[in-house]
Amino acid sequence: MKKLLLTLVLFTAGYGAFAQATCAAAVNITANGTFTTGAINGTYVTGCYTNTTDGATGAPMRARWWKYTPTSNGEITVTSAIAPNPSGTTGTDSRVSILRGTCTALTCVDSNDDVSDTDYRSTVTVPVAAGTTYYIEWDSNWQATTFSFQFTFEAADCIRPGRNEFYRPGNYTTTDATVAWINAIGEPASYDVDWSIGLDDAAGTGTIVNVPAAAIGTPPSTAAALTGLPESQNFRYYVRSNCGDTQSAWQGPNLGYLAVPLPYTNDFGTEANSTDGFVGFSIINTNAAGTPPFFGDGDTGRFMFTPNSTTAVSDRWAYSRAISLVAGETVTVNFKTRAYVGTVGATPSDMTLDVTVGQAQSAASQTEVLTSITENNLDAYTPQTATFTAIEDGIYYFGFHNNSPIGAVQTFLFFDTLDFSSTLGVNSFSTNDVSVYPNPAKNIISITNSLNATVDSIEMTDLNGRVVKSQKVNATEAQVNISDLSVGVYMMKIKTDQGIATKKVIKE
Repeated sequence: MKKLLLTLVLFTAGYGAFAQATCAAAVNITANGTFTTGAINGTYVTGCYTNTTDGATGAPMRARWWKYTPTSNGEITVTSAIAPNPSGTTGTDSRVSILRGTCTALTCVDSNDDVSDTDYRSTVTVPVAAGTTYYIEWDSNWQATTFSFQFTFEAADCIRPGRNEFYRPGNYTTTDATVAWINAIGEPASYDVDWSIGLDDAAGTGTIVNVPAAAIGTPPSTAAALTGLPESQNFRYYVRSNCGDTQSAWQGPNLGYLAVPLPYTNDFGTEANSTDGFVGFSIINTNAAGTPPFFGDGDTGRFMFTPNSTTAVSDRWAYSRAISLVAGETVTVNFKTRAYVGTVGATPSDMTLDVTVGQAQSAASQTEVLTSITENNLDAYTPQTATFTAIEDGIYYFGFHNNSPIGAVQTFLFFDTLDFSSTLGVNSFSTNDVSVYPNPAKNIISITNSLNATVDSIEMTDLNGRVVKSQKVNATEAQVNISDLSVGVYMMKIKTDQGIATKKVIKE
């Protein structure tokens, strides 16, 4: 994977079909053991990966297939990181996908490209359900010659959630977040969540929260509200199934990013966590072999990129991490862009990008377009700017929408050095101007404010965003009876004639 050349990261090349080995003719594995791929020259099916040409040669992608149907629940491990295959960056360079379904309708379970930055072999472990057939696809993306792999099945009664079955955390505040995942095979009674701001802390060494299993949505999923985390920190979390007398292995780590106040900067250059909560575009290391370092914007060698399409209008979104703003705060968003084409001498197609703002990392939530830009400069980065003034206190996400028109040539938009700064309005009304007490409370919560603002209304929501209580006020002070609410954490939105404040309240 680290042999990446931008000229080869293309998504529009043709599909190749080969008859030597197909999903339908997949070799049936009946016992643990070591297998040899042979030349990887069979039919490739997109599943976990979407490219249809080899990353190493640009030829049509090919594959070899195996399958396994367990007779009991457990986990399978598929790995090419074994003695017959040389390690290191010049050794075996494999890529594997685990899929389920039918050969005409496969769903990705999990995949792996590299064991590490210096070992290009592949290893993946996935939970499996009795009676379900799982397909193993080794593809030719980096290597089409023969290598060996080891297959291992281990039965288990208490099974952890799948690594690929975690949702992006949400409901961020500066101290709280909600994490969620698809329920594990075997329907455990509850789950343990272990969180820590030490991103390298081992599983089981952080703060452990137990939550009962739920059946939210389709497929059935469980969510855990993490509260009282250190303010505006990044955190790692693991999840394991708790089956009462036994617990599964931990699954993770996954990362979360609490909301941050401004100023905030991300140049995508941090080795351990380059994205820092930025999601949606792809990251590339300009120090990788074959990638000129000047493509980065003068930092340590990483930047984001997003491609156009030569057959359809682009619709690719990226989002900032959660940003905590107060009413009247005016935000300036600065970043830099540059165009790139893989064909020497080609004229780039126009790349267009909308900068937006909304309440979540989703296209539907990005309700306001701040500015639109067009980029076609191959020679240098172009500084870009957008501004936004928050009407009310809250958590905001800034979106970057690649909506480039159909291109005559494959073109990439490079994106680097994202910087947020802000100024507060002279009469800005913020959460600090409002007091709610007692908090925690069992029955009555009183609301006062230091600016003698008239409170128009009060609305309370649970951590899933559902409104559980609302009332009109029309006074400078108010009281809310919460005796009918369940024990838990709620968000109270207080609307006044001078702005809106949001407070976290706890019902005992």
